[in-house]
Amino acid sequence: MIKNNDWMLKKPIAHRGLHDDAVPENSMPAYEAAIAAGLPIEIDVQLTKDKVPVLYHDDFLLRLTGHKKRVTRTKFEALRKLRLSGTEQGIPTLEEFLEFVAGRVPILVEIKKNKGSRGIERISMDALKGYGGEFAIQSFHPIAIRKVRKLDPEMYCGLLSSKMTDMKLLYIKKAAVKNARLFFMAKPDFVSFEINSFPNDRIKRFREELKLPILGWTIRSKEDIDRAREYCDGIIFENIENLKAHLKSIGEFFGADKWFSEGPDQDNDAAGTKSAIPPNAGLL
Repeated sequence: MIKNNDWMLKKPIAHRGLHDDAVPENSMPAYEAAIAAGLPIEIDVQLTKDKVPVLYHDDFLLRLTGHKKRVTRTKFEALRKLRLSGTEQGIPTLEEFLEFVAGRVPILVEIKKNKGSRGIERISMDALKGYGGEFAIQSFHPIAIRKVRKLDPEMYCGLLSSKMTDMKLLYIKKAAVKNARLFFMAKPDFVSFEINSFPNDRIKRFREELKLPILGWTIRSKEDIDRAREYCDGIIFENIENLKAHLKSIGEFFGADKWFSEGPDQDNDAAGTKSAIPPNAGLL
């Protein structure tokens, strides 16, 4: 793995794919929409109870599937039957996602270190071994980054962090990941920091003194873009309508007068879900 962050700094990264009310996050149609737009994709990897790496953000399945159990307490056979947000879309595995993307756009893989996730670093890296496209790893947990580095010393890794004011975590866990306090353990190549947690003196030092790229997450408004312009080198954004509404502002962030194509509507018929992606929202 060659350490290369160029793709992170040239285009906005689609948070859980390019999704909206009609297209669920972390679904194949959301990934297809991002690929059609030429955008890097951010994904969340968790393990099922029987250690299958799947793409789902929340610890619990309730919000998107109505199922009350944790991902890590659900066997893959049962999880496979669940559907996302009332659509026909299921929860993809990491292997299915990698085969589907096939190097067409870069991917940013967040490793979710939670209850029942023992071995997730090795299992994720085994799945990524031999993948031909560009990708990077990030995690809130510096120990996860250290384990990834032991498996592949050349892996391009980032540390996720924020002020943690709105996150429901045990005090000791929150204190450990707040404001990248355990930076020294992870020794990351970049830092992904919550946009509403800026300004932050520690992150400023990482950027100015250590010359580390800083990604801002999750961008949802022009105000977020303006803040990112001051403090960040790249952005992770969410919501198709917000992308459509702020094409010019995002272009200004990346220093491009025109960075989107006049592409056709995307209906994702092949993926089995009608998309609400607005017309002419494809990106170069």
